[in-house]
Amino acid sequence: MFIRFLSACRFLLAVPVLGCVLLTAGVVAVGFARIVGVTGEVLGAGDYSQAAAKSMALAVIEIIDLFLIGTVSYITAVGLYKLFIGTREVRLPARLNIESLQDLENKIIGVIVAALAVAFLGQAAGPGDVTALLNYGGGIAVVIAALAYFTGKGGKGGKDGDESEGDGATERSG
Repeated sequence: MFIRFLSACRFLLAVPVLGCVLLTAGVVAVGFARIVGVTGEVLGAGDYSQAAAKSMALAVIEIIDLFLIGTVSYITAVGLYKLFIGTREVRLPARLNIESLQDLENKIIGVIVAALAVAFLGQAAGPGDVTALLNYGGGIAVVIAALAYFTGKGGKGGKDGDESEGDGATERSG
């Protein structure tokens, strides 16, 4: 009886799956609204100077960052669903094949690294102090290095013993 109860509790993860789907939809909607708004501002102002182009480039980087955040949320939703809830196969591109919790962590970390790189690019494109930019970039570099260590060493065959077979990332890191 307790085993059935524990098995049924996996459906509690439907709440974070639904939450992640709603977050994805919200972030994509905000990103689309920003695209429309920024495009309208640029075309409405009629200013095509270098300063306006730099401002537009910064807005584009911020929008891409939003979409990357939405991607993390979507990958999390699909991964949690596939690992804990679904009995039917969710068709995804081969690149997003999620067979274990380790696979899900690696996919999320990969998108987070990309989002951090885009965030740094946004800071670099904007006006600011070079020292502050170097500090910001250094902080991002430390986080990326820690994530790389985690995926290469620390997360390999972690606490749950959930090591993906055939995953090129874990095979290459050993």
